[in-house]
Amino acid sequence: MKLRANRPGRDTRDIRMLLSLCEIATLDEAEAFYEEFHPGDGLDPRALTIATTILSEGVLEIPKPPGPINL
Repeated sequence: MKLRANRPGRDTRDIRMLLSLCEIATLDEAEAFYEEFHPGDGLDPRALTIATTILSEGVLEIPKPPGPINL
């Protein structure tokens, strides 16, 4: 949904994190993943530009989940 909205400045950080969490490192992988949820509907030109820019900067390191909370 973030790639569908692809609002520059508002969604860029989230898209970057989600691509990393989904282990997507190429534009082809991003397009295939998108089409799983939106069959027959490819990424629009602005989404392609944002995804290309993000992926060209390299994949983020996946953050480690926090440990258990001890109450």
